Amino acid sequence: MVFLGMSVIAATWIFAYSLFFKTPKEVHLLKTTNELLVSYEIMSLKLVESEQTLNRIIERDNSVYRAVFEEDTIPYTVRNAGFGGVNRYAKYENLGIKNSDLLIDIYRSMDILQKKAYIQSKSFDKIAELASNKILMQQSMPIFAPVSLTQTHLSSYFGYRTDPVYGGLQFHKGIDLSGKTGLPIYASGDGVVVTASYNGGGYGNIVEVDHGFGYSTRYAHLYKINVVEGQKVKRGDKVGELGSTGKSVGPHLHYEIRLKNNPQNPLVYFENQFDTEEFEFVNQGDDEIIYE
Repeated sequence: MVFLGMSVIAATWIFAYSLFFKTPKEVHLLKTTNELLVSYEIMSLKLVESEQTLNRIIERDNSVYRAVFEEDTIPYTVRNAGFGGVNRYAKYENLGIKNSDLLIDIYRSMDILQKKAYIQSKSFDKIAELASNKILMQQSMPIFAPVSLTQTHLSSYFGYRTDPVYGGLQFHKGIDLSGKTGLPIYASGDGVVVTASYNGGGYGNIVEVDHGFGYSTRYAHLYKINVVEGQKVKRGDKVGELGSTGKSVGPHLHYEIRLKNNPQNPLVYFENQFDTEEFEFVNQGDDEIIYE
């Protein structure tokens, strides 16, 4: 009976002691746990800082690097896309760890950061490729006039106008340079001829050159075609002669520049090659439109 009483007292004392005092092992575990929590919090802050830095790089990539090479930006929906399918963090949710949410948040942030960094790395690879081709790109861009500007004059500009044949308001996808039949027409940049034939849609005899980097040019209503499909041309090579074939009411060159198949205003590319008087005529938006 005495032994039982002593046992109860001892058990009670041990229990009471454990409420107020920690064993050396418990002290060590508590210290380790606190250190881990602090480490997780520091890691979480570092991840936030890293993501902020990466976001600044992404912003420069979209607004500067890709803009320089006229490359489409990578949508933020792609850059910030999550991970589909099964829950990648389920195994951490059922460990019974008190601070498992913090651990899961860190893993999730690391995964997102890693994916965004990978996408940005691929983007830089593309920019590096474009930069290495800078000279080729400069030679390929259609920045020179396709016909002598002293022997022709602008008769219709880029944009909406009244169609000279059918009437009605229509969008003019290029510019018209009128002159004498037979004037030589030149490639405005290096490229490959992809079309050299008669077009029944109104262009008449047409040459189309693919310059790469998303650029292409069209030379329409030609009197004569001087190249064949598949032929490589250099800037200044003769591709045809000015004429009035197809839907045309007079000899002229209909010239188009397209970027990723979207019509561009050719004057933006070689406006500095006009004399002042000629360019002032263009800027006035003269309503006397003559040709297609």
